[in-house]
This record gives sequence, C-alpha cells and structure tokens, in this order.
Amino acid sequence: MEGGKSSKSFWERVLLINPYYFALLLIGMMSLNVYHVLTLDQAWTLSPIYFLSYALMESVLEVLVFVFIGNLIKTYLPKGCYYGFISFCFLFFALHYVDFILTRFMDISVFYGFYWVFDESLENFIELLHLTGISIQLWLLILGAVLVVIPLTAVLLYRLTGKFAQKPLKITHKGLVKTLCCLPLGLLALDLTMTPRMNRQDYHYYQRILPWKSTLISQEEPIIHLTKPLKALSGEKEILRRVHSVPLAVEHKPNIYLFVVESLREDIMTADVARHIDAFRKENVRFGKTYSNANCTQEAWYSIFSGKYPFHWAEAKKNHSGSIPLQILKKMGYDIHVYSAAQLKYYGMDPVMFGKKHYLADSYHVFPHYFPVEAWESDQKAIETFLVDSNKKWAKEGNVFIFFIESTHFNYSWPKDYQAPFTPYSSERTHLRVSNSINNIELIKNRYRNSIHYMDCLFGKVIDHLKEQNLYDDAVILFTADHGEEFFEEGQLFHASHLSQMQTEPPIYMKLGSNQRAKELNLKEMRISQVDLFPTVIDYLLGNQPYDVFDGESIFKEERNPYIISARFNGPRAPREFFIHDGDQKCIFRFQGRQDLELRVVKGANGEVLEPSKEEIQERFSPIFKSLFN
Repeated sequence: MEGGKSSKSFWERVLLINPYYFALLLIGMMSLNVYHVLTLDQAWTLSPIYFLSYALMESVLEVLVFVFIGNLIKTYLPKGCYYGFISFCFLFFALHYVDFILTRFMDISVFYGFYWVFDESLENFIELLHLTGISIQLWLLILGAVLVVIPLTAVLLYRLTGKFAQKPLKITHKGLVKTLCCLPLGLLALDLTMTPRMNRQDYHYYQRILPWKSTLISQEEPIIHLTKPLKALSGEKEILRRVHSVPLAVEHKPNIYLFVVESLREDIMTADVARHIDAFRKENVRFGKTYSNANCTQEAWYSIFSGKYPFHWAEAKKNHSGSIPLQILKKMGYDIHVYSAAQLKYYGMDPVMFGKKHYLADSYHVFPHYFPVEAWESDQKAIETFLVDSNKKWAKEGNVFIFFIESTHFNYSWPKDYQAPFTPYSSERTHLRVSNSINNIELIKNRYRNSIHYMDCLFGKVIDHLKEQNLYDDAVILFTADHGEEFFEEGQLFHASHLSQMQTEPPIYMKLGSNQRAKELNLKEMRISQVDLFPTVIDYLLGNQPYDVFDGESIFKEERNPYIISARFNGPRAPREFFIHDGDQKCIFRFQGRQDLELRVVKGANGEVLEPSKEEIQERFSPIFKSLFN
C-alpha cells in the first residue's frame, strides 16, 4: 500500500527544478539549429525544412531528458550533486556550439572529435595545439578558465532565471513522461513517412545539422560486398629484400629538389599570385589533372615518400627503415638533405619518411614554428640554410634536397614588412574565428593569396640561385603540395574535412633535366597523383622503373593505371573514407567492415551527381578493386 501511494504521489508531484533554466538552454539550442540551416545558404526545399524540424524535435527531447534526470537528482541526492548536474547541462549545451564549428569546418561531430583527440598520443596532441598558433601556456589558461567559468555561469543563470520567474510552472512527472514518450514516436513517424522520400545526397548533406547527427531510422545505403579484405601492408624485411635485390648502375646523378608546400590548390596558382611558380610550370612539365592521395598532411606525406596509397600509413609507423624511394636513391649514391619549416614529428611521420632517428638524411634541418614564431620565419630559415649549403662543393651533384614549406598553412603568414599585394585581407587568425562565413571569405582568400605570393618569392630565390650556380639545367625539380584548401565552395573551410576537388587537387610540376623524354608524352591528357612522383624520378634516372613495390607509376610507363585514389583525414587511424577516380567518374566509398564498402556518392567529370547502380560501379571499378582487395 505504501509503495502504491508513493508511486501515485510521484506521478502527480510537480517538478522541483527551475524549468526556466532549461527553457533558456532549449532556446539556445533551437536558435543554433535554425542558424545552422540558414548559413548553409541553400534553397528552402523539402529537405532543409524536414531536417530543421527534426533537429528542433531532437533538441526538445534532449532538454526534456535533462529535465527528468535533474528532477530525480534534486529529489533524491544532495544539493551539491544537483548543482553539479546543472553545470554539466550547461557544458553539454556549450558542446553543441563546438559541434557546430567542427561540423562547419571539418565535417566531423564533437563526439568524433573527442574520440579522435583521446586516440592521439600526448606528443602529437601537443603538436596539434602548436598548429593553432596559440601558446601552450595560453591553452592551459583557457582550459582553466573553462573549468571555472562554465560552473559559475551555469549556477548564475540558474539562479537568475529562477529569481525572475513570476510564478512556477506546474509541470508534473506524469506530463513530462508522456511528452518524453510522444516525442520519439513523433520522430519515428517522421522517419517512416519522410526519410525514405529524401534524396540520398540531401540526406547526407543535411543530417550533419542534427544534434545527434542521424535520424532514428537511417536511409539504407548501397553496400558493395568484396570477396576479400584490403591487401595487407607488405612486411618491412620483405620489401627491403626485394628492393636491394635489384642491381643498379647509375653513371650520372643530377641533383634532385623536392618542394612539399602546405595547402596549395592548382586553380589559384596564377601568374599574379605566384609568378615564379607560374613561369616554372610553363617552362617544364605540367599535367592535365593532378591529385593528392589524401586531404590531410600525414597521409599525403606517406604517399609522397612511399609511393603507396595511404590506407596503411598508420600501420607503417611501426617500421624503422624509412622511405623506400629514398633508400633506392641512397643505393644509387645520393645524399639526402632536409630543410623543413614543418614539424616532422607530426603524427610520428619523421621515421616513416627518414627512418629511425632520421638515419636516411645526411643533414636534417627542422625549424618548427612554435608560438610566437610564425611559419614564414621558419620558411625563411629553411631556405637561407639551403642557400648557404648549396654554395659548398659537395652540393653540386648527387644530392636530394627536400623542402617542407609552411607559410601557406592557416593562419597564412608573411613578414610584416612584406608588401602584401592582395587587399583587403583578414588581419585575424583565420582558423579560430567562429564567424568565418561566405560573407567574409574573400578576406580570408586574400590572406591565403598573400601567403602564396610570399612562398613564391622563396621558391624564386632557390630557382634563381640554381641558375646562377649553373645547377638548374641538369636538375630534377619536383614541386607539389600535401593537399589543397577549400573556402566554402562545397560547404567546408580549409582542409581535412571532405574529399572535394578543392581539397584534393594540389599542383604537381616537374623538371626532369631538359625534359626531353617528357616532351614525347601526351601530358595534357595525363592524370597523376603524389604516389607517381618517386617512381617517375627513378625511371628518369635509370631509364626504367624496375621495382614492383609501389602503387604509383612512372609517367613514362606506356600503359598507366587510370585510377586515382585519395583518402580522407581520420585522425591517427587508417583512413575510413576514400575516393576512386577513373577520369570520368569519382566514387566516394566508406569502409563498413573489412570487406564491405558503402557507396557515398558518385560524381561525373564536372562534379555533377550521378546515380549509377552499385552493380554498375562494381563492374566499372573491378580492376582497381581486384588490385586493392586480395
């Protein structure tokens, strides 16, 4: 009997909490939902209206769950626990704003962001903080402020809303639970009636605005089932055995100069932005289409220096021998010299490229730009160090000079006394601004162009110096970037967010001595990616490419692989999403298990969305599937 009375009084009892505080959080969340849809700048068709409605209902349901839990805590637990929960609710609310920023910039959720951060090593996490251009001391101060400010703000808002409430809202447990039961049913009703009618691309595009990043019932995605899993990474000892079993005879060893620049895109490399690079590409080897093998730095570095697709870049970190192409060049008698403004410890990539304790490098100059040092300062030091070295006797022949240039990484930097040609430009740290939008994107793009203009001057210094020293004519020069950069052309900002044309089509230019062999090729129709760089250099030096350890191919090969592969950033883990491009169709896939690929989208040569069946895709790309999955 007593239990029955208690149960009845519980359902009829009015909530003890301050509902106005939670109403304030709900208003904030719903405002964010509306703002997110409005700033996508899309036409008001059925899709945005549906997903906005769904987002608003998810927000209401989320807040009501907090109301229910909060009331239980206030009823049965000490007062301190309740105020702790109030602070937690405000923190959770603040995370929705962080989620908005991550979604807009990188197309990832805050929950994925936490998963990514906690999967990082401490050393690399610190490197990521350095990349922001903010000192570690300031980050610690921000963290401390957050830990203090959020609880204080939460309690202050709670008390203010309670104080200014004219009268309490008489909400019973019974009414709250009924609403909590009805809202999921409403969402399910929306799912059953509307979700199947959504265009699949609209569904992918708009579901990211949802607080939970998914509807309760998701659309069924087309899955391509493969007979075997992804081909495993070959053992380090086996690859070394195969490489060193090939006899080499090299009579002439021209110097090789490799420039790996941060965040460049081919369509911005015009004569007014980068006149030295523009002149270089017009005089030398350029291609019809060029691609990065990833939209992020670490995976692209792996592909450049291994000649392999980036699927196994994370696993390759357990090896200690370094880049196979560099080992081959060492076997030819080359010395290797590194001049880097980038911190090569980023994601533990220095041993992947240059071996344990960078033993492959005969000289190793790294000038990381930790706050308050800016990227342009590190670039300047790297180039000046090279210019001094290149005057020495040993620098005339048989050397590989590798440059990592960073000025063009956001924040996009150049010297204060440098005459910036593109104005007006953003004077603020571009990547940390929540207000980044299409409205001020030209200011950011001008800042980007100015950083390229400065980087181009450094490149011009090197080229002029080589010509003055009579080292240019015979030289092998490779110029590329790790990936591209996007400015909301397809809805994202900067890079490492999705596999758009802007993020995956950096420049690749070559000078192969006098370029005589290259002149015999149909370069305007040729499509190459970063994995082809070193196979081409080896072929140029030897007259053939005798190694079977690369995914990339020499540009001199008669029957070239028509497929380009580029992978998406996935933190410290192996890529989960990638595209295959055959020149006419670009298919984006996502791993769903070891032998299943989810087909995300198919686009034509001009970026138009296509709707082929999964059977057509499987047949069209069967050669590359057989090569990758065996």
